[in-house]
Amino acid sequence: MWNKIKQTLTAFIITGIHAYLLIFIMEWVYRGSFQEAYTWVKGFTKPFTYNFILLLLFFSVLRIFRRKIYIIASFVLTVPFIILSIASRIKLEIRGEPVIPSDLVMGAEAANMLEYFSNQVLIGLIVGIIVVIVLLAFLVYKVPNQQKRNWIQIVTAISLFLAFLFILNREIKNEDTFLKRNLNISYLAWDQKATTSQDGVIAGFVLNLKWLTLESPGNYSKQEIKRIIHSTEAPSYQDNDKPNVVVIMSEAFWDPLELKNVQFNKDPLSYFHQLQKEETSGWLTVPVFGGSTANTEFEALTGISTQFLPAGSIPYLHYVKNPLPSLPTIFRNHGYEATAIHTYHHWFYQRSSVYQNLGFDRFVSLEYIANPIPDQNFIHDKTITDEIMRKINQKSDKPQFIFAVTTQNHGPYPTVGKKENANIEVELKNGKSFSEDAENLLEVYSDNLTDVDKELKSLISQLKETKKKTIVVFFGDHLPLLGDDYKVYRQAEYYNESQDFVEYERMFSTPILIWDNYSNKKEDLKISANMIGPLLLDRVGIRGNYLTDYLLDQYKKGKLTRITRPDFLTQQKVDEKIVNEIKMLQYDMLFGNKYGIRGKKDFQPSPKYRLGYKNPKITDASVETSDGKKILVIKGEYFTGRSYVYVNDEYIERLSGNENEIRVPLPKNSSSMDIVVKVMDSNEKVLSESNTFKWEK
Repeated sequence: MWNKIKQTLTAFIITGIHAYLLIFIMEWVYRGSFQEAYTWVKGFTKPFTYNFILLLLFFSVLRIFRRKIYIIASFVLTVPFIILSIASRIKLEIRGEPVIPSDLVMGAEAANMLEYFSNQVLIGLIVGIIVVIVLLAFLVYKVPNQQKRNWIQIVTAISLFLAFLFILNREIKNEDTFLKRNLNISYLAWDQKATTSQDGVIAGFVLNLKWLTLESPGNYSKQEIKRIIHSTEAPSYQDNDKPNVVVIMSEAFWDPLELKNVQFNKDPLSYFHQLQKEETSGWLTVPVFGGSTANTEFEALTGISTQFLPAGSIPYLHYVKNPLPSLPTIFRNHGYEATAIHTYHHWFYQRSSVYQNLGFDRFVSLEYIANPIPDQNFIHDKTITDEIMRKINQKSDKPQFIFAVTTQNHGPYPTVGKKENANIEVELKNGKSFSEDAENLLEVYSDNLTDVDKELKSLISQLKETKKKTIVVFFGDHLPLLGDDYKVYRQAEYYNESQDFVEYERMFSTPILIWDNYSNKKEDLKISANMIGPLLLDRVGIRGNYLTDYLLDQYKKGKLTRITRPDFLTQQKVDEKIVNEIKMLQYDMLFGNKYGIRGKKDFQPSPKYRLGYKNPKITDASVETSDGKKILVIKGEYFTGRSYVYVNDEYIERLSGNENEIRVPLPKNSSSMDIVVKVMDSNEKVLSESNTFKWEK
């Protein structure tokens, strides 16, 4: 009996050592240095103990196995923890915050962004895995296995694991627990970096598990929703000539002249600044910094503030699984045709299904753009301008609602090298100098803005010439990521990690502009992204839904202009009753029973929703000779940059093409050909295909 007790104690001491070392290695990787990990372990003993208890109890269940299987299983389960710390380090450098549970659903997006990760990191990860496998094989070979299973060890392991499940459940569901209280665990939903910095990688991750589910407000009911609606002064408008509506969310659009310590040789946004003086303009409080574009987009299209949703959640990926009331549906119900345009893959942020649930008639993604103009890693804004004007100029008896998302200005921005037409130069005014990489980052970003500015001017000029009543809303989704750890912002003394309200406003505010060719209306705005919809509908003269009506009513009464981070709402002097009512309406719309909906048409998807305008169509095919080579020329309509030719079920690589013609080498044995043009995405999924055109010699 005593031998079994000693064996059990020894086994769990080894498990404890394993847990201790794993936590230290994770913190070493996440914090970037041995010294910082050591300082955290030494200085934050209580939070370290919290991590240790969770990990020890978790790994204890493996002691039900004999020694060799225990070794294998413990190594296998160690890998995800190491990957979590590596991913958190990478995300910290890129986005300024660690990985949280909601990030795990972004598989396709994360895989697509791997190209921006350092080759050194990927190589290091591969080498590390190989070393682990070799070490594991050595231990399994050398360490003798147990002859008999130790029942005391098994009972202890099961008991500890049950304790783990009990404790984990309490830690996830309750903000105030014995462990959190006594081990100094603090949670700041709005500052994941600070939370993980103090509490550790494992604790930081666990504390966010509670947000994978969302509980309803305590007094949520049909009667409560109806009470709020009846207390809302809904707007009323006269029928009028409905204008075309163009909303442009410009990628990472911001005004670098806000860096007051930086001298620019020229204004990168000269036209935009001119419009600011003449038109409605101001600042937009956005929910994200440096990335997660879809959250600002979600707020603008639905009126729902992500500030009241789980920290780090991305509604497009987590919540928009069914039809949801939104701007596209509202405009459609008032006779508009609703089109979304984005110069990136249709699957990114699951937009192809999300846009259908939001009520768009069509989504023109990168796959359906005839001649996208490349610009470094993304697509030039001229492509967006051309697509918007194509839709505006088409013959239609319906007014247009167009929502466009650009990509040209998307990071990362190079630290070395510039475009050929680069003409922006910067320097610090405070007697200091930028580091070379920071200077290049800011100059490249500013050069991008000169192109963005030119395209905005081109669009407005073309819209003026159409003589059609049109309103344009133009805004940025978030500030740009200008180097790891806010490098440019720090060197320009724009960001100092004070975390106060003033700095919050600086880091989460982008410019917004509203232009039209019929009202001469000029306002100074300071709103949050979820207020775009209510204000736009009011300006156009269209009644919205129960959430937009409520937000507009509170705005007109001077009680609400923007929804900031929850801990700053008191500084905005937003009444707690209004906050609770917004939470109630949002819950009803996004998760609840939609008691406030007047009828199904308020959130029904468009029955004609599709990707692109139409399927490609082949009208003719012929053979030409060019430089002694025979070329198959396929003529038709709605060909795009992602249109691929198949002859007799075999793919033929295109030589050139445009919207009406694709040229490919003439296949061998081509006396009889069945020709098909397929539109395919980057994952080789067929999105649509043409008729089969038969050609015979």
